[in-house]
Amino acid sequence: MVTFASSQPRIRSRVMIIDDHAAIIEMMTPIVESMPGFSVVGHAMTVEQAVEVCRREHPDVVILDLVLQSDSGLGLLEAVRRVCPLVRVLVFSGNIWSATLRGVLSAGVHGVVEKMTSLAEFRTALQAVSEGRVYFSPFVSEQIKNLVERRTTTIKPPVPLSPREKAVLRYLAEGFTAKEVGALLGISSYTVANHRSNLMRKIGLRGVAQISLYAAQVGLTGETAPHTNPDSQ
Repeated sequence: MVTFASSQPRIRSRVMIIDDHAAIIEMMTPIVESMPGFSVVGHAMTVEQAVEVCRREHPDVVILDLVLQSDSGLGLLEAVRRVCPLVRVLVFSGNIWSATLRGVLSAGVHGVVEKMTSLAEFRTALQAVSEGRVYFSPFVSEQIKNLVERRTTTIKPPVPLSPREKAVLRYLAEGFTAKEVGALLGISSYTVANHRSNLMRKIGLRGVAQISLYAAQVGLTGETAPHTNPDSQ
């Protein structure tokens, strides 16, 4: 659990909520703002509203419902990223199944939780995504596992990796930041960032969510990765 000493913490995560139900937005806003360091800077129900909020407020995190009456959630996300390319995305939706999940992972979102989840898990997911980590609920993680098992022929085949590349890939897939991976492996965060860029280019991945999916497919998640400098670069 993350605790904050100050009773009035500095706002560090500016959040936009995208949902086509006003009641959901009204309920979620105080939940998000009850979390230390979080502020809801805007909400949207359409592509036009979302783009306008992004231009005006430059949110750090978007909470996105995939099922919107007038627009596709993933299509809306694409429009938002043209304005705010660095925004982090937490999908919070009631329609999370294998077919939908493939599109979500391809879009490179940073977290996925279903609307049936508990408030505690929603807060955990939002905290993780805002801190630069990834978060998939247990239900979504199981869907990813099933997707890998059923559709391995459609997922990129394994690419030969050095011991260090495997260690970096594994830690990134499990949600560690570049700084944390560097500390674990005894290298700089800049070096980790270079490895990440090289891995994504070498394997042909987009975003942390696809890194997690690939690592699960090739069996890296759950391995014991080295906590010291591997000899291989």
